[in-house]
Amino acid sequence: METKPKKREWVKNAAIIFLAVLLALTFFSNTIMNRTLPEIATEYVTNGTITARVRGTGTVEALGVYEVKAAETREIRAVMVKSGQKVDAGDVLFVLGEGDSEEIETATETLRQLKLQYQQTALSAPNYAGELSRAQKRYNEAVAAEAAAYAELSGNTDLQDAIRGLDAAKEAFESADLNYKLANDTAGQSLETAMVGLTDFVEACTAAGIEVTTLNDAVYSLNNAREAILAADGSLNVVVVAVDKTESVRQSVEKYEFTHNADIAAHADVKSKLTLLKTYLEQAASYLSDETKNDDLMDCAKTRIAAQDKLNTAQSLYDGFSSMFTENYNNAVAERQAAESALKAVQETADDSSRSSAMTGLSLQDLSYQIERAQEKLDSLTGGTENQITANVSGTVTSIAVTAGNTAAKDTVIATIEVPDMGYSVSFSVTTDQAKRLHLGDTASVTSFYWGSRVDAVLSAIKPDPKNPQTNKLLEFDVSGDVSAGQELTISIGERGENYDFVVPNSAIRTDSNGKFVLVVQAKNSALGNRYFARRVNVEVIASDDNNSAVSGSLEYGDYVITTASGPIKSGDQVRMAEG
Repeated sequence: METKPKKREWVKNAAIIFLAVLLALTFFSNTIMNRTLPEIATEYVTNGTITARVRGTGTVEALGVYEVKAAETREIRAVMVKSGQKVDAGDVLFVLGEGDSEEIETATETLRQLKLQYQQTALSAPNYAGELSRAQKRYNEAVAAEAAAYAELSGNTDLQDAIRGLDAAKEAFESADLNYKLANDTAGQSLETAMVGLTDFVEACTAAGIEVTTLNDAVYSLNNAREAILAADGSLNVVVVAVDKTESVRQSVEKYEFTHNADIAAHADVKSKLTLLKTYLEQAASYLSDETKNDDLMDCAKTRIAAQDKLNTAQSLYDGFSSMFTENYNNAVAERQAAESALKAVQETADDSSRSSAMTGLSLQDLSYQIERAQEKLDSLTGGTENQITANVSGTVTSIAVTAGNTAAKDTVIATIEVPDMGYSVSFSVTTDQAKRLHLGDTASVTSFYWGSRVDAVLSAIKPDPKNPQTNKLLEFDVSGDVSAGQELTISIGERGENYDFVVPNSAIRTDSNGKFVLVVQAKNSALGNRYFARRVNVEVIASDDNNSAVSGSLEYGDYVITTASGPIKSGDQVRMAEG
């Protein structure tokens, strides 16, 4: 009998422990589950400005390449240059005659060193010839473009017709406005005279000590009628109101005369002013009540309103054509002004460097003399010019197809020379939409050259891409500076900044086989608190810069988009917001 209570006690304790564990697991289940979910970082969907840039990579091409050919089949005795070496017109490239190889090599090296020293000295001197030439070329092209735009603007028949129509409408309105004012001024003048008469009468009564308080309403009413008729816009109601007010004033004056007859009769000046006032009021009432004169005023007003409508229509037509055809001209004027400022700046800088250029000239003159002597010695060792192949142009040797001891066949290309004076170009393909935002003459940034070097690029042509003529354009850039043919350059050219409704970080944009999308955080309430889920929203990227992108899609301002996650996630997955 004593063991049964102990057994029931044990069962009771076990049940309590079980329920406690179950309650703890239930309470902490949300926390345990959250620890297993991917942790995410988010940012708001905002509006803002995107300054997109068009980027591309292309290979530098020389606009001028000269091929050196053998004039006849001859043995190459010595190769006097190396690939990558700069040469001037007249420099010896190959030796075909007899001579001592060691002496030729020594003389060649001496000549090469002197030419190198000459080039280094020339490069160390401030030389703005190239910059002046480019600035002058840009200015000349801008002047021509401005003249062409002006010719197009002045020769446009639609715009010229709109200008003539606007001038005619202005002239018609001015005439109608003048006629209306003349008719309106006559009506207003009668009330102006009556107002002067009323004022004089009130002043005379005041001077005579006669009470004038009861005339205040008459003064106020007549003044309102006068101001209304002078500012009338042609409304018949204004004339009617003026007639009523004038009649009301006349009645008020008569009533005042009856009330103060004895006082007025005692003062001759007051009586005289009253007589004039009554005459003026009768004249004004008579004029305003004349239907013929009122009809003339209304006809003038209607003509004026019709002329105003035609003027507004002509102005709208002119504004439309003006905004359409003057934008190109305004842009051309702005480019010409910018080119003119740039040219003046380069000219001022070039003038400041004239002294140092003079000193450098003396050094170059001496080196030139030494080069001539060294060339004469080399010519004597190689048998003269008939046994030489010389450069016909100045530039950089880009390839050599023969070596000493080879025989070069007639008319075969044995070397190529890149001619830098003709410039370099780079081109790459972009979409048609990207090309629409760019303009010829835009300056681009070259991002793939070594620190310390300088490369300039200017957009020189926008052409259909032969490979994708329907969807792409080929951008061609004139490049200058520390470049050579075959070098790859990455070029970035800016578009105008635009404001967009939905802007997200670039890290928030994802791509799969169905296109681009973002994952938006969606909160759902539960008994244990908020739970967060990722929801896919398909988007189209409209524009991008280095950090953000403008997108369109089923988004709202202030939505949270996922930028990073501690693990892979997809639409519908539950996620955990980053703490802190």
